[in-house]
Amino acid sequence: MKICILTYDYPHIKTAQVYFGLQASRRHKIDFMIMPFKKREPRKVLFSHRPEQFVGCSAQSISLRDKNQLHKYEDWKRQIDNYDYFIVCGSNLIDKDFASSSKILNVHSGLIPKSRGLDSFKWAILKNIQLGNTLHIINEEADAGEIIYHYETPVFLEDDILTLAVRHYQMEMWMLQNFDSLLADKKVNEYETNNATMRMNIKKEADMLKAFDEYKKYHAR
Repeated sequence: MKICILTYDYPHIKTAQVYFGLQASRRHKIDFMIMPFKKREPRKVLFSHRPEQFVGCSAQSISLRDKNQLHKYEDWKRQIDNYDYFIVCGSNLIDKDFASSSKILNVHSGLIPKSRGLDSFKWAILKNIQLGNTLHIINEEADAGEIIYHYETPVFLEDDILTLAVRHYQMEMWMLQNFDSLLADKKVNEYETNNATMRMNIKKEADMLKAFDEYKKYHAR
């Protein structure tokens, strides 16, 4: 299978994690399509539920070492028929026609359609809903494309919020690294539909941290 990873023209840890996980299986030809990285002002948060992303090696460095093809995002129309799937590791806004191609796979860190939008890990705890990740084919609407696989994140009484966040992120990486197996063995659960969330503000985040122990007791199995 021919795969192209969508990412930034900048060091990015998730890109490296997904690439090396896919490369280890030797099941796919893997290339990169890069978008310009737009640096933003760092957000003030009480708890970072994902590792620092903009560290490590870049797609350009990997391509120099492993001889992968490296495409610029603006060339997507010329490249779309050359790949079976494009995998989102990092991206800016994606063109509507590209997003509607049914070729772009993403893992959202919430259970679509129950949990859509930003900061899904934190909102799940605050709203006391099940944590999980969703492999889906994107379309032009946020977190609303065809669902391929739901994976609920296990919660244990021994967890603190960091151990749970690490497990949740590891499950996201595992789903991206094993997308082909999940495509072949779909698992789609029934969840209610909720509105997409925005970034969680500091006040809500403080409430989320206070709610964690009760959340853990309710969801631990």
